[in-house]
Amino acid sequence: MKNSLVSDLSHVLRELRGMKVLLHVGLKRNLAKGKIDLLAGCNEGSIEKYSHPIKALLENRWPTGSFFVCDDSVRFDMPTGSGGVAVCDSALLVKQVEGWIEGRNLGGQHRPWATGYWLPEALCGDLATAETLYDVTDINIRLRELLVPYPVSLSKSIIELCTDEIRQKLSTLEKLRENATIEREICLSDVTASMVRLAFARSQRYFRGFRSLEQQAKLLRSSDLLIYEVALKVSRRERVADVVGKIKRLL
Repeated sequence: MKNSLVSDLSHVLRELRGMKVLLHVGLKRNLAKGKIDLLAGCNEGSIEKYSHPIKALLENRWPTGSFFVCDDSVRFDMPTGSGGVAVCDSALLVKQVEGWIEGRNLGGQHRPWATGYWLPEALCGDLATAETLYDVTDINIRLRELLVPYPVSLSKSIIELCTDEIRQKLSTLEKLRENATIEREICLSDVTASMVRLAFARSQRYFRGFRSLEQQAKLLRSSDLLIYEVALKVSRRERVADVVGKIKRLL
């Protein structure tokens, strides 16, 4: 049964001029007390263009709520729930996904709200599992055709990217001086993040970001779970020299 607040938000946001598609996304979308994450695909979509009209619509419907802009979304906090409305360009969304599937622009991006960094495959996972609230041009139908099942080409590209990064960072670690503490810690963190990403790509499961990792890891194949478990050891800094040897053997 659809969350009543999601229904109310969908009804209000359909009044937004220029919106082509509205999706209910998020790893915890079906949890009763989970935050509500919506993705609005709009004409010439940008948060600069659409933040004011979105806030105006929400404030008019929920005058006691709190609304603010964070990165590419309008965040809301109300007595009945909290979450955000992210904005993207509807015309570019499919092209962006097609580019990722072809192996382009797969690097992570640091975002204010993202633990670790934001990943393209996390958005792909959102789009592949999204609930369509509004779609005037069947954009989400095309996205599902691209993303379900997990594309083999996307898996291969992420595996190549992560394997290359891990090897380079391990080489960097071997060359660092003992007193290069900060650089060493950042390098180890990068290796950990890339290993987790690699495990999911090998299993052809969408990695949804560096939260709820224990829950997400249940989706991994047993052989790829080994990579995840080694990444856990790196994150705990357990016998790093020995673990580095294990990483090299797993690649």
